[in-house]
Amino acid sequence: MNDAPATLSRSRFRFLCALLFCTGMTSLIFQIIWLRGFSIILGSTIYSMASVITVFMLGLALGSLAMSRLLKNGRKLAQSPLAAYGTVELLVGLSALLVTWTLFTHQDFYLSMSGSPTAPLVSRMAAQVTVCLALIGVPTVLMGMTLPLLSQLVPDRRQVSALYGINTIGAATGSIISSFFLIYYFGCIRAGAVATAINVLIFAVALLTNRFFPPATEAAVEEPAPSAADTAEGRMLSRPLMLALAIFSGFVALSCEITWTRFLSLCFGNRIYVTSITLAIILLFMGQAARMSSAMLRGSTPLWRILLYACSLTLISFSAALLLERSAFQPKEPGLVVLFILLMVVFPATTLGLIFPLTLAARPAGVTNGASWVGLVYGMNTLASLVGSLASGYILINLIGSNGLIAFNSVLLLIALAGLAYAFRPQFKLADHALGGVAVLGFLAIIAPKSLEVPPVVDAEKAIVRTEDAHGIFSVVRVDDSKLRVLNNRTDLVYLYGDASTQYVQESQAFLPILYAPKLEKALVIGSGYGITAGAFSRVAEVGSIEAVEIVPALVEHAKLFSPGNHDYFSNPRVQIHVTDGRHFLATATERYDIISINVSDPYLPGSSSLFSREFYALARSRLKPGGVLAQHIFGPDMASLYHGIREVFPHVKGIPAYGNGLTVIASVEPLQPHQRELFMQRYDGGRALLGTIGIQDGLAGFERLVLMGDETLQELSSRSPAFYNSDDMPALEFRRLPGQLGLFYSNN
Repeated sequence: MNDAPATLSRSRFRFLCALLFCTGMTSLIFQIIWLRGFSIILGSTIYSMASVITVFMLGLALGSLAMSRLLKNGRKLAQSPLAAYGTVELLVGLSALLVTWTLFTHQDFYLSMSGSPTAPLVSRMAAQVTVCLALIGVPTVLMGMTLPLLSQLVPDRRQVSALYGINTIGAATGSIISSFFLIYYFGCIRAGAVATAINVLIFAVALLTNRFFPPATEAAVEEPAPSAADTAEGRMLSRPLMLALAIFSGFVALSCEITWTRFLSLCFGNRIYVTSITLAIILLFMGQAARMSSAMLRGSTPLWRILLYACSLTLISFSAALLLERSAFQPKEPGLVVLFILLMVVFPATTLGLIFPLTLAARPAGVTNGASWVGLVYGMNTLASLVGSLASGYILINLIGSNGLIAFNSVLLLIALAGLAYAFRPQFKLADHALGGVAVLGFLAIIAPKSLEVPPVVDAEKAIVRTEDAHGIFSVVRVDDSKLRVLNNRTDLVYLYGDASTQYVQESQAFLPILYAPKLEKALVIGSGYGITAGAFSRVAEVGSIEAVEIVPALVEHAKLFSPGNHDYFSNPRVQIHVTDGRHFLATATERYDIISINVSDPYLPGSSSLFSREFYALARSRLKPGGVLAQHIFGPDMASLYHGIREVFPHVKGIPAYGNGLTVIASVEPLQPHQRELFMQRYDGGRALLGTIGIQDGLAGFERLVLMGDETLQELSSRSPAFYNSDDMPALEFRRLPGQLGLFYSNN
């Protein structure tokens, strides 16, 4: 084998960039698919999603650190790095496809390992992390090995940061492609197959071109890095300090990403596409920053000054963004929203994104193997990212909120600024002092005071509750003397409390299934919301026990606000309340129910859409007692498809009109008969004692007329062919292109 040239030609470097672009793209495609798959078996909660991200990042870190050790101690991998990289990519594709397939075909097995959704958080998290490790541990470790392997082919260390940037831009592309194209058209398993096909192609191309890419020569590897050890800067930017910078940048970037994701969802909307766009924006500009860092290192600006500017400009950008926060979250001028996004997310993602690639490219004294150094730095950065994500997503955002989290990371940036100012004070120019001073002033005058505020999603003067936790910014707004509006972030969780139609629909989701259920021993409410449905069940003394499941903790914490509409269900001894994901609760339940009432009306939102899938209905059917009934509200442009989805599992369906644009339906395996008609007539004054509170003055007779009206609507829906069938593997509802200009961003626009 011939020795490698001292520099890599432009065409060969672009070839390596193309490979790493595809590597990043397939990795994010699998991550998006896995997040959806795990949301089904672990629950669609912030904590189960954190388990997936934790294991994903842990695998990347372990893979990178393991490859760093292998490259440092062994020579076999160094002999044919491109072939080794291709082999790793092949193993990634095959193992990831196996994980994807088993996630959607063996859910019952993994559910048995996932732990009880009502167990203490620590034990629940331990079970969830164990399941994630068992499934995605191998492919994520392999993913973490690719960058260190390929970096052996790059003699110029500054080009490694450009490779990292291209890999990150590929990840941004994968986020968009997976949601907008692959899952939408092919479903989850076949989307994974497409990603695996790309991995196989990478393997084939790597083997075919391996002989053209010998590893960099020792002389090239030992060439002094941009920060030479015999300079003042080189002595200050030592190996421990560069590792500390990698750890610092990983922690701060992922901690900020928690807040960036929330802020972008507040600006953009609540659909699954918003999540993909948000991730793509963050990754795109971080990747572009990595490419910029390569060019910066070729210039005359010292590394410490680049870091100084990155920290200072991030702080200044945060300060300016927080001044626009109120205008952005209560938008009247679209231009201000765009400016807020640029200042809060795009510019900081770029400036913070500069820091880590600089540590990849720089070569402190004592580093004898460039590729091993890349693996070590990448691994430590990823581990720090993991810690930043966990600490911020689990603890800090619950304690100090989004604005507080920005302030917390600003303090870390100030500490970094102070360290740079002290270490390089003899070389500071007037411009350096001025920039640092503006950054400090912005923190003291704007960031610190704003840290105590909940982001103003609603007008503070009209809000009676504004709180923030890991699940979102929860707001209760007084519309008038009798009505309340409830939001989580910018999404209306339920229709207006106090409106007659809200009381009618949600109490009907109890009374309709009660009328047709053979027995009334045990009822389950998924999505308790205001608690009106659970409260209606509690008004019927013959209902033995009621379990109410709600995924948003604040709705339960503030349940008293929605009295008397919910009949103080939270204090009724027959009612048990569980704060967790409803589908996961049902899947792991050992009980069987006479009634399962699903009070989740919007089928297009991430998480709730899985309560309208073929597999969910099969699960609900298996958890019902003989003759038991399921109740659910359906509405919207796809109501016919929703109805056919229920009928596919439950052959017998009844319904009543709801909200003027939908139906409250009940479904059963057995023919539906009004088994409890005598109960309504004899115990509850012909039904008037129950139904009078929801505006049906003639009691059961009026209620039964509504059922006849519902029969006519069901007949009409039955005559229409379904546009799709929603399943876990083919989540048509969640990825549905809704009509209207903003259909990709808002479920109701």
